[in-house]
Amino acid sequence: MKFFGSAKSTIFASPFIEMTRLITILVTLFLPVALAAEEDGPFNVYVNWHADAQAVVAPSPSAGRFENKDLRLEMKGNLTDKLFYRIRQQLTRPMTPGTLDHFSKGTDFMMIGWHASDKLSFMVGKQCQFHGGFEYELNPIFVYEYSDYLERMSIFQAGITMAWQPVPTQEFVTMITTSSNDRFSDTYKNYSDSPAPFEYILNWNSSFFEGKLLGRWSVAAASMAKGAWSRFILGGEKLCLPKFQVFADFMACWDDIDRLGYATEDGWQYLMNGSGPYFENVFQKSFVVKAEWQFAPGWNLWAKGMYETVTVRDVPAMHDYRKSAGYMGGLEYYPFDGQDLRFYLAWIGRHFSFSEASGLQAYDRNRIELGLMCRLKLR
Repeated sequence: MKFFGSAKSTIFASPFIEMTRLITILVTLFLPVALAAEEDGPFNVYVNWHADAQAVVAPSPSAGRFENKDLRLEMKGNLTDKLFYRIRQQLTRPMTPGTLDHFSKGTDFMMIGWHASDKLSFMVGKQCQFHGGFEYELNPIFVYEYSDYLERMSIFQAGITMAWQPVPTQEFVTMITTSSNDRFSDTYKNYSDSPAPFEYILNWNSSFFEGKLLGRWSVAAASMAKGAWSRFILGGEKLCLPKFQVFADFMACWDDIDRLGYATEDGWQYLMNGSGPYFENVFQKSFVVKAEWQFAPGWNLWAKGMYETVTVRDVPAMHDYRKSAGYMGGLEYYPFDGQDLRFYLAWIGRHFSFSEASGLQAYDRNRIELGLMCRLKLR
């Protein structure tokens, strides 16, 4: 099959230092085991890393910098032929526990799973929600820049999952998770907490024509504050040929409260005039297309386009007020067989435009990156 708390105490007084100590202890104790581990053994360790040098072209003035974009330590394995687990921690984020689930936002995975049969599996703990789309499915390490929709979407949540694969080419997943790491009253000060702050997800993953056409689709609803919901659809189709792949994703979200926050940030002047602390009845949609071509051994050429809109239905000046476009591409080089290490040169371009009624000014955000991405297996 395809798978992707406790009370506060003084250990969280200095979260980054404590996390560093914990990782050091784990690596010291278990690295010798990992070095001798088999690929499907009980203990496997991965380092996920993305770093680069950037030349910012817009907004002006131009600037340059070195950046550690992401660093995550991962441990996973099969304890028996039925029992498996996965742990992944972001080392670039603090260990402060969420006020709702008591997991750190830096914890991607802390889950254990059980293969009840060849067709049915269950997972519990903090895990990646089973939404649709192929940009969503990528390891965050290998994403140059997310669409606006996925950039702020909180996708790692505590919950329980059931995955059913009636035939090898079709998988259906049902999932119930928390809808946020934190209580909504901590974020949305003027709203009451939901009595059942859960998110409900139905997911379908498909494969046709011997894996040449793949599908990832889901519908979901999340209880936000009391009486307020977020409803969304994510999906995509991908064509996979031996040396060429292309996917197209669609995402749409209907929020009773501005969950992602773009409209609230953009339209603060309307909120200051009495519309409330946050916008309500917000609709956002996204389209993403990405193509890749392996034109020579060890080389990959890629291009990606994005188009997104945001509207606030109850505020005339903010109706269909925001449009953003992404245009990016690059060249990747894989120097070593057996390790997912790539060096790259990429252009990342974004343009943001706004309706005249909103009073907001268009702007661009462009940069050149020279860097590396890797998911190294320590063995």
